Amino acid sequence: MKQTVLWIGVILVAIVLVLIGGYLYISTDAERLPENRPAAFLAGPAAKPGARVVVCAGDSLTHGAVSVNYVELLNRKFPDGTYAFVNAGVNSSLAYNLNMRVEDIIRCDPDYVTILIGSNDANASLGDQTARRLIRKMKLPRRPDRAWFRSNLVAVCEKLKARTHARIALLSLPPIGEDVDSVAFRRAAEYSGIIKEAARSPNVDYLPLNEAMTAGIRARGQKPTLSHTGDTQLPLYAALAKHYLLRQSYDDISAGNGFLYLTDLLHLNTRGATLVAGFVGEFITRK
Repeated sequence: MKQTVLWIGVILVAIVLVLIGGYLYISTDAERLPENRPAAFLAGPAAKPGARVVVCAGDSLTHGAVSVNYVELLNRKFPDGTYAFVNAGVNSSLAYNLNMRVEDIIRCDPDYVTILIGSNDANASLGDQTARRLIRKMKLPRRPDRAWFRSNLVAVCEKLKARTHARIALLSLPPIGEDVDSVAFRRAAEYSGIIKEAARSPNVDYLPLNEAMTAGIRARGQKPTLSHTGDTQLPLYAALAKHYLLRQSYDDISAGNGFLYLTDLLHLNTRGATLVAGFVGEFITRK
């Protein structure tokens, strides 16, 4: 009997250690900053003479560790060195966090800056649990809301216009989930409306990502198997476990959830990332 209890204890400890190890492995890899982040760009070898510097700023959608990396897709789209792409995405960022690190972007002396930010601001407005988690994790000085999102986004644009020569473009947000009847889906559209208003400022372009994805989702006419039910963390953790531990592609995870553009409720599959890269590519090559 004692030996059986001992073996059960050993097995339980082993399971706990495996879970802890898996969590540490996933979190470490997922939080690792991009190799082409602003600090690395400034410290590394100079870009090809004549190359135009494009800084893509945002949250995990731009960071690209828990989402298909659209900045990497841009590197592949323009492989001749005409453009030097800098990834200024940081997981879990809100507009406030981007505003706090805008100096990193300015130091890169960009020719173009594209900004995809606001999914976490919108997500925080959907529930107290999400808001508290983001306040704690991202060291926010207050609870996020629409007005604060708008003021931080405008502040980022104004700083970039005042201290760089860059052309600036704001992308509207991917939907939160793909259930067109959900509050989360509509909330991403509402925050995209704020982004569109901010882009009415002189010398700021607007790239209608939300509108394009919404049109595609409505045209498809298929309800996903995964919908927003209050928090996005569990679907995210499930997707990360499948990707990092079971080696499933983000596209396979997306298909399992019945999505067209997303993997979990927030992040992008290849189709979604390709759409973002298309908008950015068209913006930087526009005459």
